[in-house]
Amino acid sequence: MEIVLIRHGQPDWGSGIDVYTKNPGLTDLGKLQSKKSSAMFQKNSIDELWVSPLKRAQETFEPFEKNSVAKSTFIYEWLQEMQDDEEEALYGKSKEEVFAFFAKRNSQSFEEWTDGNHGKYMEKFSKNIVSNLEIELEKRGIISLDTKFDRRFDLSKSSIEKLMIISHAGTMSVLLSYFLNMPLYAWTWRKFLPRHTGHTTFKSTEISNGHFFRLKEFNNVSFMDSDEEQTY
Repeated sequence: MEIVLIRHGQPDWGSGIDVYTKNPGLTDLGKLQSKKSSAMFQKNSIDELWVSPLKRAQETFEPFEKNSVAKSTFIYEWLQEMQDDEEEALYGKSKEEVFAFFAKRNSQSFEEWTDGNHGKYMEKFSKNIVSNLEIELEKRGIISLDTKFDRRFDLSKSSIEKLMIISHAGTMSVLLSYFLNMPLYAWTWRKFLPRHTGHTTFKSTEISNGHFFRLKEFNNVSFMDSDEEQTY
């Protein structure tokens, strides 16, 4: 089984003005990135495609839908990007104020990251994703057995072979942590920050009367024609 994670294309945070915009769509470059990303997959090559309802993810999905990449598509609210109260308060602020906020947050100690507002929010955020993820996986016969040594799955009754998820950097950090059985910290999304519309793929490997997922590729943007197209 393979699972492909794709981050949305470049978002239009400024929306033509010098303020931070809530739920933006894509820039022209973001739409180009999405088109090129989708062109790497053949028609009906994906059994199921799950996508976040946020506008930037939906616009990224459009060329995938146009090219009939997936046999079935599902929109899940729980795939939305992280957004704590402090981040939500930034909407309508100037870019300078936004940059200053994140610069201050990034200078915090690990203890402040973990024990502060964002760390507590990330704990709830990740638990919500994992609980909903496991419900949907189990519906499709993909069962998490244990995590004693690694996260081991029973795939004997799996109804799908290829799953694609179009979401966001924060959401993807939780999915990476889950499938690779890695610790999740409040800053994990910064450690595994994928470029826009890059392909990150897990592939199942049989072991100990089950399967684990290995990282087949991370952040593949080989379909981009220039460095300028490879944005974060």
